[in-house]
Amino acid sequence: MNENTAVKRTKAPEGPAPETSAKMRIFLAAEALIAERGFEAVSSRDITARAGVNLGAINYNFRSKHDLLLEIFRTRASELNRERQAMLKSALAEAPPSARAILRALVEPPTLWSSDERRTALTYLNRARREGPAEVQEIIRTDVRHLRRFAEALERALPHLPREEILWRLHFALGVLHHNSAADYERLALLSGGQCTPEDREALLARLLAFVSAGFGV
Repeated sequence: MNENTAVKRTKAPEGPAPETSAKMRIFLAAEALIAERGFEAVSSRDITARAGVNLGAINYNFRSKHDLLLEIFRTRASELNRERQAMLKSALAEAPPSARAILRALVEPPTLWSSDERRTALTYLNRARREGPAEVQEIIRTDVRHLRRFAEALERALPHLPREEILWRLHFALGVLHHNSAADYERLALLSGGQCTPEDREALLARLLAFVSAGFGV
């Protein structure tokens, strides 16, 4: 995002360990292939071929293909939620906290993950939600800790709304966020005759934030 959390860059040590380099190549290759084709269409052989490593490298570095896919999901979901939590912390530092700023913390990071790597990561997460392994689906279904923080923040910002109402509106807001795959935008482009496309991410964010905020009456 244009307010992306800055990544501190340090000089890489000379002659990185080959297995470390191979591990990252496998990680990125698997992520990209699944973002392109889907979970069921990608084999271990596809991943190792793109990564330029031998077939046993997945088991050596990740124990199994399943563990590799789970690590990608956990890594990217954690990165996304760290960005959200950093923005949420800033929003809650204001007195009183702004509901719109809280909602911005929810919607901005996934909307502005627009670099090539970030776009791939977001596509992977979207596919994981729809077609990921059972363990990933279980995490998505049951791990609500990060969402509970947003619900509690919105309760502070909107004390006139009952908790139940806040939770329903948060649920609907998440539905809007999850309805943003490439296929969704292709359909929108067809419907609009090419007028509505997601390339301008700042404009997309402004529309999305306005829509979600209106749902909370702010």
